[in-house]
Amino acid sequence: MRAFIAVDIDRPELVSKLKELEQELESTRVRMKLVEPENFHITLRFLGEIPDSAVSDIRSGVLPKLRFKPFTLKLSGVGAFPSPNLARVIWVGIVQGFDELKSIRDQLDKLLKDTGIKYESGEEFTPHITIARLKERSNPEVAKFVLEHSSYEVGEMVVNAVRLKKSILTPRGPIYETIAEAHVE
Repeated sequence: MRAFIAVDIDRPELVSKLKELEQELESTRVRMKLVEPENFHITLRFLGEIPDSAVSDIRSGVLPKLRFKPFTLKLSGVGAFPSPNLARVIWVGIVQGFDELKSIRDQLDKLLKDTGIKYESGEEFTPHITIARLKERSNPEVAKFVLEHSSYEVGEMVVNAVRLKKSILTPRGPIYETIAEAHVE
């Protein structure tokens, strides 16, 4: 099963602001795949293909051992990977709550390693919410959009859950399903 561990963006007013941003981005007429509103999330750790036995191990030996208190995330600023001029992914950033997300990710990495679950590693942790994947590069309209929205305010939300998500790839885009979660009050 293809899986990842994430924080869902599920406050309706934030989802609405992200959708508005997508609609504005879409007006650039660049070929892209927008992220469906129900799929907005911040990936803490991409696991890739994992066996079913790993799901049980994550459910019983990883998620219950995570230690964090509810904290506030502030979503703000549009960016692009690898850069605005060569954009492949358009995202919204995190300007408050980074340290807490990093702490959870560090805990996840240690717990996954201790449990013997392999995961894809190597990239620097840059928490973000992907809103679009571009099908063409080097578009000045996209670079302009990113720069004009570099301070775009989306809003705040309280994080009190981390979820193990199953990713089912389809021709119309991925379908994400929550299969386990760590929840705090």
